[in-house]
Amino acid sequence: VSFRRATTAEVRPLRLDVLRHGMANRTVDFDGDDDPATTHLVAIDHRDRIVATSTWLRRGTPHAPERSAMQLRGMATERTLQSTGLGGRLLRHGLDLAAAEGAEIVWANARGAALDFYRRHGFTVVGTGFIEPVTQLPHHVVIAELC
Repeated sequence: VSFRRATTAEVRPLRLDVLRHGMANRTVDFDGDDDPATTHLVAIDHRDRIVATSTWLRRGTPHAPERSAMQLRGMATERTLQSTGLGGRLLRHGLDLAAAEGAEIVWANARGAALDFYRRHGFTVVGTGFIEPVTQLPHHVVIAELC
């Protein structure tokens, strides 16, 4: 597996398949996707297919407004490759990118079902959970300290 930057158009199919699987709402475009400061990272398999994706936006958080921050969105790994370590490798690549770009923290609105994944990778849950309006699934804000 290799990692590279991608376009919004390239990450949409995997987002749709993983993040909206079985849902009536098929929206996979996020505010900030096409911002020049946004980075879409993908993992590419030996057949040159995108098998994991994440989106990194220069965006502060109300949980630490004084800190330089990046928001992680759209983290998705092909369903047949989940729990193989691939998502963690992509996440590490993104955290390194965020640190190199001067971010002090990374934050995300994480699905409740993914909290153990984020905790294993150094994130802390902040505050109480909420129901995300698009997916109608439980989410929590998670934050990782980079420095």
